[in-house]
Amino acid sequence: MKKITLILSIVLMVALQVRSQEVPALLDEAAGAYKSGNLEDARFKLQQALSGINQAIGRDILEMMPQQLGDMNAVAEEDNVTGMNTAFAGLFVSRHYKGEVNHAEVEIMSDSPFLSAINMMLAMPIFMASDPNQKRIKIDGQKALLTKTPAQEEQLVNYNVQLVFGNTLFTFSVTGIEDENQVTGMLDKIPVRGIMAVAE
Repeated sequence: MKKITLILSIVLMVALQVRSQEVPALLDEAAGAYKSGNLEDARFKLQQALSGINQAIGRDILEMMPQQLGDMNAVAEEDNVTGMNTAFAGLFVSRHYKGEVNHAEVEIMSDSPFLSAINMMLAMPIFMASDPNQKRIKIDGQKALLTKTPAQEEQLVNYNVQLVFGNTLFTFSVTGIEDENQVTGMLDKIPVRGIMAVAE
């Protein structure tokens, strides 16, 4: 019981910090269900509370992101945060940018199935040696994997940058820009360390 009370207290403190009005009420309901022995309902309410916390964190991350990258503008109506347009239970945030021809997307996702593979490739560059379109780069001092898909027929060139921190994957994809330096320059406009601090 003491452990449950401690966990509820910690979650409540986080909830108050992320300014979600529904979370404290859900935690109260979870505590009430637990005390009455209804463990299934207690777990369900805790899951809802955690979803509310992740939504608040996601909104904070979106506020940190730039409204413009190069000649591309953020498409506010396509912003996505956990629980709004997806049934995913962890932290998920995405923002799209569009220009006349090119477009980009920033995505932050916890517990991604790609975490292990990307970590392995970053730790052992020999896996990338055979592919001239893959290499390690640094974003805000952090190692990341850059993959280029060259233009083919009607498909424009695409760059995909992936960075792992904790149990979270940061992905930046951009289509229609040939210059790698221009792509990494856009990444410099994104407060990656700030996002990491909020998401972890």
